[in-house]
Parts: sequence; C-alpha cells; structure tokens
Amino acid sequence: MAPKANNLRLVATTKQDQDIHVTILDQEVGFIYFYLSDIKLQRKDVQAYITDLHPKILSGVYDAQLVDMAKEEICC
Repeated sequence: MAPKANNLRLVATTKQDQDIHVTILDQEVGFIYFYLSDIKLQRKDVQAYITDLHPKILSGVYDAQLVDMAKEEICC
C-alpha cells in the first residue's frame, strides 16, 4: 500500500491503454479518480503527492486489478 500524505492515500493504479488510471482516497472528500496524464488538472496537494510516487506508479508497484462488474457472473 502506498504511504499516506496528510489526508491523501493512493488506493490503486490501473493501466488503461497508454495511460494509468489513478484512484486516491481523500479523507475529507472521498475518492478522487483521474488519469495520470491529467495530473496538472488536480489540486496542488494531489499533484505533490502523486509526483512523489510517480516512479513507483510507472513501475507498476501500486497496480491493482479492479473488478469489472459488467463481466462478473451473477451468483445466488
């Protein structure tokens, strides 16, 4: 798991085509979702946090296989 920074924690990254989808949990506002290529559109604190983690994000350290609900079978 990624280190916490103030009220932010990186939850997961997922490679999608040529970009990386980022999921961050903000203790005050909840989940924040964006593509790494759109980092300059985020708040300054989010930018600083992700910049520190950027090398590990690119290397896949925080990559997670998220569930695609459309592809899941219905049970019960």
